[in-house]
Amino acid sequence: MHATTTSLALLAAISSLIIKTRAHSWIEQMQVISDNGSFTGNMGYARGYMARTDPGYNGDTMDYLVPALETGRTRINSSDLLCHPSQLTSNYTSNYPMLQVSPGGYVSMKYLENGHVTLPQNQAGKPKAAGTIFVYGSTKPKNDEKIVDVLAWSHDGTGGDGRGSLLAAQNFDDGRCHQINSGAISTQRQQQFPDRVPDQPTSNVEQWCETDLEIPSSAAPNSRMTLYWIWQWPTAPGVDPIYPNGKDEYYTTCADIESSPMLSQLGFSRVAHFSSKIRRQPLVRIGNQEQRSQCRHLSLLLQRARLACTPPPRLLLLPPQQ
Repeated sequence: MHATTTSLALLAAISSLIIKTRAHSWIEQMQVISDNGSFTGNMGYARGYMARTDPGYNGDTMDYLVPALETGRTRINSSDLLCHPSQLTSNYTSNYPMLQVSPGGYVSMKYLENGHVTLPQNQAGKPKAAGTIFVYGSTKPKNDEKIVDVLAWSHDGTGGDGRGSLLAAQNFDDGRCHQINSGAISTQRQQQFPDRVPDQPTSNVEQWCETDLEIPSSAAPNSRMTLYWIWQWPTAPGVDPIYPNGKDEYYTTCADIESSPMLSQLGFSRVAHFSSKIRRQPLVRIGNQEQRSQCRHLSLLLQRARLACTPPPRLLLLPPQQ
């Protein structure tokens, strides 16, 4: 327990330092959500994942902006790759494996808000709730996947080229997550949704955000599905003098999941009963079980409603620049 507590404190301290210099977001961890709303089983990770504590990590290791600053463009176009250069293929290590989940299971994709939620005044022209998260799934991914192709996919799987579908559409702000800072939103949430280090009841560490989604029940055992997590955080026109016409701003994470026949045979409702036999990594906690359970069920209800009424992402396509 001491090692776990020390690791958590170290991660929080390092994250705090990095956040001050590089304030964007990506998927840090994924985990199955059990029927009672608690996390269960092994962690899963993005393709090519590196933790902030790993040697060689820097601000660009996981952060991926579309369109890239180097292009000089303010709009995405048909040449923009969806995935980070380290995430073009399904590359995993024993330290950061692929998530295993049963067909029809629920998954939490966890990320840091990095001030986008709790310090909204830091950047003008940004959308409420820090923008929108879209999660798309495909069993036919491409190594050179383009963002405009994926954004054309629809919930029913008929949009665009039909290789995938929209699985979730949710606010970036999940209503609870918060960086530890002196802002009004963070201060309120630290009281309302505190996150305690185990065995340290007076501690208060950062509350991570979640995108919760349901994996299609049609997923075949032993099959893989690629998940594309896309955060749309545009700047509105007429607000920021640097971008008088506004600008597109997307951040993405590409990950794979494997449909586990073991989980499928046992049934999702029974996962919690043997979770103690599975190696667990309780490095990060996100709220208590009751809060998470409520969040999960509310999130899924809102997700279904938003999939029915949320318009697709706005696309302003420009010819590829040579």
